[in-house]
Amino acid sequence: MLNIEKIRNRIADELKTWDQPSIAVGIIKDGEVLLNEGFGFRDVENQLPAGPDTMYQIGSCSKSFTAAAAALLVDRGLLDWDKPVVEYLPWLRFKDDFVTAHATTRDMLCFRTGLPRHDAYWIDGPVTRRGMAENIRNMQPGWSFRSTWCYQNTTCTAIGVLIEELSGMTWEEFLTKEFLEPLGMTRTTFYVDAISADPDHGVPYERDLPTDMNGYKPCPFLKSDREDMAKGIGAPYGPAGSIMSTTSDMLKWLSFNLNNGKVGDKQLVSEANMKEIHKPQMLLSQPLLVAFPHQDFFSYGMGWFVETHRGHVMVEHGGNINGFSALMTMIPDQDLGIVTLTNFNNSFDTYATAFSIVDDCLGADDVDWNEYFRKLIADVFASQPAQMEAMNGKPVPGTSPSHPLEAYAGTYTNACYGDMVISCKEDKLYFLYNKAESPLKHFHYDAFQVDDPRALFSDMVIYFQTAKDGTVGSLSMAIALNPEIPDEVFVRKTEDKE
Repeated sequence: MLNIEKIRNRIADELKTWDQPSIAVGIIKDGEVLLNEGFGFRDVENQLPAGPDTMYQIGSCSKSFTAAAAALLVDRGLLDWDKPVVEYLPWLRFKDDFVTAHATTRDMLCFRTGLPRHDAYWIDGPVTRRGMAENIRNMQPGWSFRSTWCYQNTTCTAIGVLIEELSGMTWEEFLTKEFLEPLGMTRTTFYVDAISADPDHGVPYERDLPTDMNGYKPCPFLKSDREDMAKGIGAPYGPAGSIMSTTSDMLKWLSFNLNNGKVGDKQLVSEANMKEIHKPQMLLSQPLLVAFPHQDFFSYGMGWFVETHRGHVMVEHGGNINGFSALMTMIPDQDLGIVTLTNFNNSFDTYATAFSIVDDCLGADDVDWNEYFRKLIADVFASQPAQMEAMNGKPVPGTSPSHPLEAYAGTYTNACYGDMVISCKEDKLYFLYNKAESPLKHFHYDAFQVDDPRALFSDMVIYFQTAKDGTVGSLSMAIALNPEIPDEVFVRKTEDKE
């Protein structure tokens, strides 16, 4: 039996250790809610406490809803897991014709199409949901089809578009009708305007610098210009990561999953198809972070990671979005579900709390998960310079640009990522992508480095290339953030050349 008072005291101590504003924790075991509480402050400035009905963004935990929606359409005979998606969406294309002809819903939900993440284009970008799915045709593959797993938000979003096409409803409408209403998830929404206007919501917080281990300040919600709650238009990336919820509601979601699609006496989704999304579909080439202690293998289902922990199957998924982190964890053979939500960016307290509770249930105490995850973060930060060097190369000292700085200014475009603007102000180059502008510093020769620790492309190096006519004709950068993936090339627009 879990010692809930011990768990409460530990969570309160953990919050101090992690130096973050709040964490809300829910535990369901054998169908009974054992804990559903908030710890700390949802609004530090106004000293407003967090609670079980405090609304947080859950980020990529949203993917489990998209997978369940697809499973429901499979139940209804409208979708086949293993039928090529192009047969449902004739306009959907990959760069590789073979992948276009063969990629299925299963492939796209378990991230084995061969595409790297390719995320930067949609973060604060002008793209629509349909536009995200259409952009797949412009994405450079990193690996051969079905050979390698790589987390992919766009293919999940495309399945959201498929759900809309087959159901005749928006993804938001379909989830509300088929899941939120039957489960009584009344404090779950899809819109930033809804969470920001709610009287009981978490204020998003972040560190001053990503590498800081202490201190935090408020930050803005991530809101797409395309989102319009009044018109029922959700975030373009919604199916991959736009849901906002509470521990009270997410415990209902975990109960639904632990019961294999059943709510009360009603089977909303067949047990067979719930098991499809919960079982391993693709082995990971390497874990998303690192291999945790007592983890024997790591894989991905559909909208869920599937691993082992101390010999027990663990089905889990985390989420992170500006100022919020989330984790939902299930140990099915223990009938155990845990949800941890926090209004803090890139937090691993969600993992430390959940893993500690899992070990409480299993009677294990040989790992201090707070110490483990704090060290993990420190090691990740310490490894970043080496990772950037692997992508950027080493600077050659004593070199100079081959052109005057103003010659590099212009608009450069790429089919997948759109436009990047280089400007020259007061004898210094600046880099503008979507809404964010950052200064550049000379790296070597015709290469310049993003000189802004808070930028999306912090420390990345931009390489300019000279065209046949002697002008600066293109730039390239390792935008996929993976040294195995070729740099993306942005060609200078003709009208910008002098």
